[in-house]
Amino acid sequence: MKKTIKEKLAQKEDKELRFFLELIEFTNEVDRNTTVADIFYDQIDKKYKAFPNIQAMCYQTMGYYYFLVAVNYEKAFSAYLKLEKLLEIYPAEVITNYANYCGEISSANYKFKDYKKAIELGKRGVKYADDKWDFYNTIGLCFMEQHEIDSAIHYLQKAANVAVIKNKPNIYRTISLGNIGHGYYQKNQYEKAKPLLLIDLNEASGTGDWGLASGAEIPLADIYLAERNWKAANDLLDSARKHINHSQQFSRLEKFFPVLSRFYQLTGKQKLALAYRDSTIKAIKRNDSVFNSLLVMRVQQRTDLEKLLEERSKLESYKKVSQIRIIALTVLFIVLLVVILIIRYYRGRLEKDRKQIAELNRIMELRQKLSADMHDDIGSTLSSISLYTHSLLMQPQADTQRSTLEKIKRNAQNVQESIADIIWSVNPNMDAMEQVVARMRAFGADMTEHAGMGFQFRTVEEVSSLALSMTMRKNLYLIYKEAINNAVKYSSCTEIKVSIKQDKGFFSMQVTDNGGGFDVAAKREGNGLSNMSRRAKEVGADINITSSKEKGTAVTLLIPL
Repeated sequence: MKKTIKEKLAQKEDKELRFFLELIEFTNEVDRNTTVADIFYDQIDKKYKAFPNIQAMCYQTMGYYYFLVAVNYEKAFSAYLKLEKLLEIYPAEVITNYANYCGEISSANYKFKDYKKAIELGKRGVKYADDKWDFYNTIGLCFMEQHEIDSAIHYLQKAANVAVIKNKPNIYRTISLGNIGHGYYQKNQYEKAKPLLLIDLNEASGTGDWGLASGAEIPLADIYLAERNWKAANDLLDSARKHINHSQQFSRLEKFFPVLSRFYQLTGKQKLALAYRDSTIKAIKRNDSVFNSLLVMRVQQRTDLEKLLEERSKLESYKKVSQIRIIALTVLFIVLLVVILIIRYYRGRLEKDRKQIAELNRIMELRQKLSADMHDDIGSTLSSISLYTHSLLMQPQADTQRSTLEKIKRNAQNVQESIADIIWSVNPNMDAMEQVVARMRAFGADMTEHAGMGFQFRTVEEVSSLALSMTMRKNLYLIYKEAINNAVKYSSCTEIKVSIKQDKGFFSMQVTDNGGGFDVAAKREGNGLSNMSRRAKEVGADINITSSKEKGTAVTLLIPL
């Protein structure tokens, strides 16, 4: 009785060849009985551990089977990740089909949008590949998806050159040229993209590759839309829709619908444009549900867990159980100690913050009450004094009495105005810098309008978001008010300009006029200039007053932030 090949190999103890035949036998059997796949997959690691080349063949076969036949992407990537681990451990001299394995895993990662991983594996495998077209083309497409268009075009041009050198069918060259056309299309360089996409379309149509043809028709239609060639765009969109249906490559609808929506929008059909915009969203969701990168992450996590368990088992073989317990207890004690310290630290911080907040609230309430009391009591009293003196002035009075009443009225109004400024400065509802700027603008406009002068007030948006203390806010406003008053009363100017900005860590305010100017060094009556200097010093600011005859005066305040 004749012996089988397997029996003869068993006698010769050629295990590697026998295992190779088992793999071939499995590929024949799995077509008839898919349940054997999981059983075979679970045996690979233990059964063929001494033969990494056979292991690599098995994992590649299982990855290919799960990916394309069983459409179980999770198990496919589990197999590919184990194959990748073998490629990292063993060189190309041991793994005989090293380049093709790298290419297959790279393509799978590209389909699942892990472009960085796909590029890494593609570059690793291309060094050992005889035909480099698929590697260069996949790497180029990955760079394209990452919007690194120049790198994409570089590798796609290499793919086109390899197609010519290797005398491959013309469709390979035109695919690469079409992809280059896509790159120029993404860069809006339509004059370069258009001829390359047309070459791709003509070759795809000639060979009956309708999916590839639709891939060229969609960007070409968009280019014709940019050129306002509605008929050409419409014809290409109709053709692309038919070719997508014919090829059953419905994932291309994700790029087709946006162009179709844009076509209807540009041709005045807004309802259709909106409808196809909704279709775009549905197409994207459908594609994401099919190729979900979370599957890859889940498999990676499981693989990492397997590595962790493997390392742990090695550690346990060298360590005694007692040592592990001591380490575990020590770590637990340290963790508990750290947790307790962290909790105590944050409790202290919370208590400190609570006290600070309570103190701030108390100060805010005090400021609010002070502002209200000054307004209700002092403000109303001063208003009454003004009204009483005004009533007396309406009656016949002697000149000396009239002069005295005028002074009383004027002083009461001045004090009332100062009190209003103080009330405003302590009112917590007015702390925002936006309100300070608004009050400054209103005061300047009011003063110059009554004096018949021009007024320009310029500020920048960044100033509104600044946070100034109550003291800073009060002194800033009073310095500004003094500068405006001086310009209106004494400069004989026709225009006052105010500039407020934030620059290089400083708050800057400048008040300038085009009046007659004065000698800054000369002594003069009044406390206006000295008050401004005193207020600036109080808040740590620098003030500079410059003036010259017939050229006007400039008051510049710099407050460090």
